[in-house]
Amino acid sequence: MSINLNLFETFLVVAQELHFGRAARRLNRSQSPISRQISQLEHELGFELFRRSTQSVALTHAGQVLLKEIAPALEKVHEAVRLARRASQGEVGSLALGINPSIMFGVLPGLLEQFRARHPDITIKMHMRSKFEQLQALRNGSLDVALVRSLSQDAEFCYELLLSEPMVVAMGPKNPLGAKTEIQLSDLKGYGFITYTGQSQMSASDLILAACHQTGFAPRIVQETDDMQSAAAMAALDVGVTLIAASLHKLGLAGLVCRPVVAGNARLTVPLYAAYRRGIPEPPLSKFLEIARQVCRAWSPGSLPG
Repeated sequence: MSINLNLFETFLVVAQELHFGRAARRLNRSQSPISRQISQLEHELGFELFRRSTQSVALTHAGQVLLKEIAPALEKVHEAVRLARRASQGEVGSLALGINPSIMFGVLPGLLEQFRARHPDITIKMHMRSKFEQLQALRNGSLDVALVRSLSQDAEFCYELLLSEPMVVAMGPKNPLGAKTEIQLSDLKGYGFITYTGQSQMSASDLILAACHQTGFAPRIVQETDDMQSAAAMAALDVGVTLIAASLHKLGLAGLVCRPVVAGNARLTVPLYAAYRRGIPEPPLSKFLEIARQVCRAWSPGSLPG
């Protein structure tokens, strides 16, 4: 038997009113079609739902049982349709977001705050991973979007530039460059560099090394780490110098000195990309990208040290 929800909804109103005229007014319809629908439902079910007389309408025992069960069932159907409609509009669901620690002190807190305020019924599940691990997770579908600092050669991903964040030179308290309010990249020639590549090719550190070569010197690498935070910690211990995103000066590492860095007249920056699989994004991802663009356009790392 096929189920016609309209018939059951008409039955519900008539069963509640026990009067075809009142049911017709409530449904904003004439009485005759309602009577025909009830007769059609009884025919399809194979039993009577109402006892009718010229003076009254009463539910049969079968009608009473159906009324008890059908009201919550119809409510669940309407709720399911409502949720499905909201899901189609990107208002409910979940989003698996890949991040790396270098953005924890930057744009991420404000982005998450805005997203949760505007889409409280979309659950964000965050996964802190290296860029290599994020791209692997995107590939196998366990991540919907990843926030990364550099591009890869994977043609299966879309990369959208969200932000170019200013960089700073991170160094220890004994470094004489700490006396400067702004450092030219060329000033770092001869200093030992701390790099961070992890498993990624290419990485944000590769972008920095390329900028050094364009400036006219090859950095002398004295330490390699997995990420910006570790490089900053090593710099605070006077192991060498490194370049990090400006927001990471908020790490508050003891001894860490940070100064703005430029190459000629141009401030050095590090990008932040949203990476996601090619194709039409699901609604929750579209909502996330929309808010990420807005927040990143307005974001500033605040007053730089120095």
